Amino acid sequence: MSDFYTKKEISKDTVEFKFTIPNKKFREEYQKLLNQELTKTDIKGFRKGKAPSDMVEPQIGGSLKIQAFEKLIPDVIIEALEKEKLEPIAPPEYKEFPKLEDEKDLEFVVNITVMPEFKVGDLKKVKVEKEKVEIKDDEVEKALENIRDNQETKEKEINEKWAKEIITLLKIENEVKNLAELRVHLKDALKKQKEHMLHHKLEDEALKQAITISKIEIPQPAIKFEAEERERAFIADMQKRGGKIEQFLKSNNITMEKMRELWLEDAKQALQTDIFLKTYIKERELSVTDEELKEKIEGIKKNAPDGTDFTIFENEQWKEYIKGIELKEKAFESFIKEILGRTEKK
Repeated sequence: MSDFYTKKEISKDTVEFKFTIPNKKFREEYQKLLNQELTKTDIKGFRKGKAPSDMVEPQIGGSLKIQAFEKLIPDVIIEALEKEKLEPIAPPEYKEFPKLEDEKDLEFVVNITVMPEFKVGDLKKVKVEKEKVEIKDDEVEKALENIRDNQETKEKEINEKWAKEIITLLKIENEVKNLAELRVHLKDALKKQKEHMLHHKLEDEALKQAITISKIEIPQPAIKFEAEERERAFIADMQKRGGKIEQFLKSNNITMEKMRELWLEDAKQALQTDIFLKTYIKERELSVTDEELKEKIEGIKKNAPDGTDFTIFENEQWKEYIKGIELKEKAFESFIKEILGRTEKK
């Protein structure tokens, strides 16, 4: 194990660590902070920074001990996690704190939340049905009316003259010549749009079932942490734009409590999806080749806005991030192909 911590598995997603910080190390950190404070202390009768420590320490010693302890904690925890090869998925939960007594080693206990191991379930149990798409005549007429109401034309009635104006405005003269053909064009466009929406709905349903079948259950501390990150991002964005949260909530007819519920649900779904795809990648032994990564990065470069710092494209950490995204996209495509391929064969 180690000379500065002991480890105990509390559950499949929680590991308890009991840490020991030697008193000598703590005193050194405390003395360093005390010396810094002494140089800034201004007491009548002494030159600034020259007051005796026994006059200053009783007033600030308690808070400095807490600061010294808080400065030592992160390095101790990080070192233990690296030794144990553990990746926390939420901030540490502190269970016991030391009394910060002068002559004793400091002992404290934290619980670390980790992601449990999962396996992809039997995907043959995923049942999704592809719907047949049909566009009714009244849907086409409604689409025509929407175009009429949202486009400035000389002709106000839906007729051949109006159709010619719209065909020109929409720049589809090579495909459409008259009102009848415009109706066919719109019907085809509506069908493609509906097919696209239903395909996404099918993908979402397949993924939802696969997560359930694979029993992907995210530890609550991780969900809570991710939801709080969403709330922090929302508040920061509102402040950046100079907006008032109260006005936003009122105009959208929603409460902060409801927003927090939605953030929790969104965080849960996002984490479940992420873990399922990572598990799928591992079991299906998927990978991204150097050539695929290069092609992806070239595409990002090509579409980068003016003023982009192109040195980012050579950053190895950034490349690994893009590689991770590409790998999850590949996993999702492979999963959908596996599920829908089986569905289409029926």
